[in-house]
Parts: sequence; C-alpha cells; structure tokens
Amino acid sequence: MHLTLSLTGHGCHPAAWRQSSGPALPGYRAPMQRAEAAGLDAVLLGPALGSPGLLLSGGADAVQLDPMPLLGSLVPHSRVIGLGASVFMSHTEPFHTARAFAVLDNLSAGRTAWCVDTQQLDYVAADFGHLPLSVAARYARAREYIEVVKQLWDSWQDDTIIADKPSGIFAHGTKVHRIDHAGDYFTVRGPLTAIRPRQGRPVIVQWDMSAEGLALAAATADVFLASCQTLAEAQAFSTSLRAATAAAGRDPAALRILLNITPILAASAAAAEARAATLDAAVPPALAGALIAEAGDTLLATRSGLRFIGTAASLAEQMCAWVAAGACDGWNLRPAVLPDDLDALLSEVAPLLRRAGQLRTAYAGATLREHLGLARPANPNAA
Repeated sequence: MHLTLSLTGHGCHPAAWRQSSGPALPGYRAPMQRAEAAGLDAVLLGPALGSPGLLLSGGADAVQLDPMPLLGSLVPHSRVIGLGASVFMSHTEPFHTARAFAVLDNLSAGRTAWCVDTQQLDYVAADFGHLPLSVAARYARAREYIEVVKQLWDSWQDDTIIADKPSGIFAHGTKVHRIDHAGDYFTVRGPLTAIRPRQGRPVIVQWDMSAEGLALAAATADVFLASCQTLAEAQAFSTSLRAATAAAGRDPAALRILLNITPILAASAAAAEARAATLDAAVPPALAGALIAEAGDTLLATRSGLRFIGTAASLAEQMCAWVAAGACDGWNLRPAVLPDDLDALLSEVAPLLRRAGQLRTAYAGATLREHLGLARPANPNAA
C-alpha cells in the first residue's frame, strides 16, 4: 500500500485552526519527519494561494506558504521520504518549473514530485495580470506545458558531466540538446540550464477529476489522487482511468492511483462523530459562505475526497479492504486537524497497517520513484 500525506496549514478541515493543539503559525518540519519515521512514501505540499473570499472572511487560516521554497527548506531535514509541491500552471512558465524541480530533485537525491495544479481561478489570474483561458485552451496549454517540461528535463543526458581533470574535459557538449519547441502556447529553445534530475523526471502527481483533467492524467500522470465516496465508485474509477491510460499508449500498471481521505479519529465511533460535529460547528458563517462560493470550481469541490469518521482500527481495516478490492493502490492522507489527527494516523493507524503487511518497515530504495515502484524514464536523446 502506498501512502502520501498532504500538509496544509493547521489541517484540511476549514475550522482546523480553532481546534488544533499546535502553534498559531503551523510548522512543516516535524510532521514531515514523523511521516518519514512512519515509512510513508511522500509528503505533498498544497497550493499556496487563497481566495479573497477566504481571506476577507476573517475566519480562515490564510497562512499558506509557497510550496516550492517550502519544499527546498525541508530537503536538508529529511533523509529518504518524497517531497511534492504544487505549481499553478495557469500563471507559470515551463522553463522555470523544469529548472526548479531539476535543481531540487538533485539536491534531494531524487525525492521530488511535481503536483500539477490545473485550477483556473479568476481572482488568481487577476493577481498575476492574466486573462482567464477557456476550458479547452486551459487543458491544451497544460498538456503542452508538461511536454515542454519533460523535454527540458531530457535536454541533458545523464552522463554529460565527466569532470575529467587529466584531459581537461568537464562536460560532453554534444550531450546537451536544444529542444526547439514551437507550439500553440510556448516557444522554448532550450536546453535547460540545469542538469537532468536524479530521477530522470520527478514524479508527476495530478488530481483533476474533470473529464479534461482525467484525459490529461491518462496521458501524463505518474500518480493520480482520486476523490471517490464509495468502494464501488473507486473500483469503477480506477478501472476507467487505467483503461484511458492504456488507450493513451501508456502502461496502465505504471500509474499509481491513491484515494484522498480526510480522517477524523477518536477512541470510539461515537466520540469521533461528536468531534466531527464540533469541528463542523466551529466553521464561521462567513467562512462557510466563502467555501460554498469557491465550490463552484470543479477542482475545489471534488478534491477533498472521502471523509472518514471513526476509530483507528476501523480506518485501517477499510484502507486494507479497499486496496485488496482493487479500488486503489493506496491513500493520500489529509488530516482534518494538525497535529491531532496526524498523531492518531502515525501512532495508531500506521502500526496496524504495518502488522497487516501493508506498510514498509524500512525504505528499500532511495528515490521517490523507487518508493512508488515506478521505473526511471529513459532519455530519448541518449539513443
């Protein structure tokens, strides 16, 4: 079973900051290190941009750090766990994204994931001075964006730098390649001004459940974070996405499908229900209104996934059962409140999964691709 952990603010519940036992300003190093000690595959750092509605409501935890520098700050404080960061594609450029992840992947010895965020939010576009794209244009641009990034990662062959002092040859210039990409949205000469990532290509994570997002994932994703509410829905979804992946000319076995889950845990089912009710009641009316307004965006409305309310034992049992039934390859854990629900997940649920043979006792590999059982992509320029 593959497990990732999404970290954002005080937790994924909108009233998390009111119930959290943690500090006023959330930290990321300690949760990440605890997840590594528990043997999780990766920690994923979510989008950093909040809406005016959430910010002006006054009831939201609006302290969301930019995921990319946050990822870089966590690299020296981790050893082997994967680290993923979200990048808004609507207002960034592929060259910058490719270079940043190439550098971070090498600094982390091959542990990064690019969380592709295809949201189009008008208030964010206005912040960047961009005009919103049509749905068709947004996804066409996203597909081309990903293709350009991959080409840039491959623009350096793995054995380009030899640093041979006797011969005076530092690098083989013939092994650095321009990409000369000219498309509908980007014209990029290349090559990248950074060596190829340690993993060849960092892991590409997606979660867009729209029809256009699923078509993009079938063609380009390594990991998909799905939001399903029932076992039957999850089974049907996984079958459909793997079929679409095969139709796109890719090996469906090379795609990892994880289900988003937000656990609210307690010592008994009744106590968990009471805790969930307390959390829901703590959402200020103004904030609830802002959340409802935001839910008009398909991605925001579907990303939360399954909400589980119960005990650690019942959660572990369900997680194992759904994986065994072919509904998913694992789970993306979205703790409702940090550090409270994370404490329960790592100290109670993780040992149960380990005893069931579903969670590693030690990392066998060094890179995130190895944790996920994904092959290192070959460089087409090496032929």
